[in-house]
Amino acid sequence: MTTILVFIHVAAAILLLGPVMVATSMFPAQAVSAHDGSEEATGRASILHKITTRYGTLSLLVPLLGVVVLTSNWVHFKTNYWLHTAVILSVIAWAVLFAMVVPQQRKIMGSLGALSPADADPSDRTSNFEGAKAKAAAGAGVFNLLWFIVLILMFLPDPTM
Repeated sequence: MTTILVFIHVAAAILLLGPVMVATSMFPAQAVSAHDGSEEATGRASILHKITTRYGTLSLLVPLLGVVVLTSNWVHFKTNYWLHTAVILSVIAWAVLFAMVVPQQRKIMGSLGALSPADADPSDRTSNFEGAKAKAAAGAGVFNLLWFIVLILMFLPDPTM
């Protein structure tokens, strides 16, 4: 049973986290092109922002499945502190995504006039486009780095064995 749960957990990570990692990395460059007047880049930035927010939210299933795997074989996993560290880093990664990357992307999209009028809010604009772009890019880098570290931690052998 654990093998099936691990498979589902890994598949969810690939299918849900992969697009978020790519979208957050590609967004700043498309935002700059859109800021320079490219309508195609505005469309691409809009799609990348939607992928970041929607898949980012759906990717919360990954740690939930990880906890299911952890509890399904607690006797085996309870001493593997690498896995426990990976869970903590994944929580930090989502905090970076939802507290830094998504809000900065939203401000950039608002500044480009690319948010739908029903969703737009006056606070969804930024007077410092370069600063918002830098924060979105830095947050994306931290988010992606944390997930790379989580990947490594998941495959390290149990330190107590």
